[in-house]
Amino acid sequence: MSKANDPRIVLHALFDSTREMIQKAVKLELAQYHVSQPQVKVMHMLAQSDGGLTLNQLSDQAVRELNSVTTLVSRMQTKGLVRKVKRPGNSKTYVTLTDKGTDIYDNTVTERAICLIFDALSDEEKKQLTSLLSKLQIKARALLGLDYKPPFLQQD
Repeated sequence: MSKANDPRIVLHALFDSTREMIQKAVKLELAQYHVSQPQVKVMHMLAQSDGGLTLNQLSDQAVRELNSVTTLVSRMQTKGLVRKVKRPGNSKTYVTLTDKGTDIYDNTVTERAICLIFDALSDEEKKQLTSLLSKLQIKARALLGLDYKPPFLQQD
């Protein structure tokens, strides 16, 4: 079998081009709200968290370099979307959504493009796709060693 006909390579090419098209549609939609895809991703992670996330946790979940996340959070803080807080008895700094950030995430950023695109799938197909993509993500994280923590290091 030639490389061009390898179903894994064909699937990756299809997955990549589909991701690119979805990203372009979302980027076009978000531009009208003056927020970027990475900012919405951070808002989404913070909205799902209970009490905020550390910069390291954001970096790990977003699979982005810490300095990139730090810069992103600083820009979001300047816009009034997030704040950094310390908890009593805890030396870590947590990033949380501000009321403005929550309002923008909940009420302004509709992500209608995502809904319109994914509505092409039935509920069952969405569950199947979620399961399959999660499986691929777990394998990729394992291959990259993203979840390995040596036992002698302090765990977050």
